[in-house]
Amino acid sequence: MLSPLAVLAGAVPGANPSWLWYATRGLGISTLMVLTATVVVGIGTTLRWETQTTPRFVTADLHRNLSLLAVVLLAAHIATTLLDPFAQISVRDAVIPTGALYRPVWLGLGVVAAEILVAVAASSLLRARVGPRTWRLIHWLAYASWPLAVVHGLGTGSDAQDAWMIGIDAACVAAVLVAVGRRLFHGRLATVPVRVAAGAAAVASVALAASWAVNGPFQPGWSARAGTPVVVASTAGPVHSGPGGFSDPLAGVMVRSAAGTQLAMRDMVDTSLTLAVRPPSAAETLPVLTIARSGRTICTVPAHPGTVLYAVCGSTRLTVALYVSSSTVSGLLTTSGLLG
Repeated sequence: MLSPLAVLAGAVPGANPSWLWYATRGLGISTLMVLTATVVVGIGTTLRWETQTTPRFVTADLHRNLSLLAVVLLAAHIATTLLDPFAQISVRDAVIPTGALYRPVWLGLGVVAAEILVAVAASSLLRARVGPRTWRLIHWLAYASWPLAVVHGLGTGSDAQDAWMIGIDAACVAAVLVAVGRRLFHGRLATVPVRVAAGAAAVASVALAASWAVNGPFQPGWSARAGTPVVVASTAGPVHSGPGGFSDPLAGVMVRSAAGTQLAMRDMVDTSLTLAVRPPSAAETLPVLTIARSGRTICTVPAHPGTVLYAVCGSTRLTVALYVSSSTVSGLLTTSGLLG
C-alpha cells in the first residue's frame, strides 16, 4: 500500500537517497554480520576450539582476519555515510558521539562502537609497545562494541522494521547468545556463581533490548521519534528561499484511512499541511496525491512513477519529493508561490 508513495522519490538534493545511501546501509549490515562472526570466533578462541582438521592457530587467524574485515567494512560504512548528502552527517558527527542532528542518540552509539573497534585495531598494531595486559583490556572492549552496534543499527537503520532485517538481527543475537552460553557453561566450579550471574544478566539484557525494539524501532513513527527527519536542514519550520516561495521539510507517518482506501500524512514540521495518496480509480492510470493546508485542498495531481512530482496549481508551482521507509515519510516540498 506504500508503493504509490515510494515512486515519488526524486532527485532533489538532500531529499532523495542516492546510491551512497543504499551503500552505507548495506555496508552497515555487512559490518554487523562480520562483527558478530568476530565475536563468536573470539569467544571460541577462549574455549580453545580446535579439531583434527582445524588446529587452534587456524581459529586464531580466522578471528584476526574477521576483525580486520570488520574494520575495513566499518571504514567504508563511515565514508559512504559522510559522502552521502541525504542524512547530512558531518565529520564531526562521525567523531563526537553527541550533538548530531540525525537521530543523535542512536548515531552516537554507533560512533562509540566504531571508536572501540578502532582502539582495538590500533592496540593490536602496537601490542609490543602497550604490553599484553593493556592490550587484553582494550581487546575485551571489542565485545562491548557488538551490542552498541546492534542498538545503533536498530535505532538508525531504515530497514529495521523489515522482516529480512529483523531476521538478520535475530540471527546475530542468537549466534552470540549460543557462543556466550557455551563459554559460561565451561569453567571451574568456583566460578559457577559468577557464570550464573553473567548468564542471567545476558538474558535480562536481551529481553530488555527486545522489549525496546518491539516498542520502539519496530513501531510506525520511529523515524520521527528517533531524531531529526532525514531532511535536517530546516527543522524549525518552513525556510523561505525567495519572494513568494519556500522549501518545507516533510516528516510524518502515513496512516491508512478508516475505509482503507488511502494513506494520509500530517506534516510534523508544518502541521497545517497534509498529504494523502489514494490508488488510481478505474478511469485513472496513476495514484493520486492530494496536498491540503488547514483542511483546504491546494492541489490534486497524479503521481508519476520514477520522477519528482512537479505540479502547477493556480499561481503556485510545487515540487514534491518523498522518501518512504516503512510507514515513515520524509522529504521536501518546494514552492515558487505561496500556498493557500
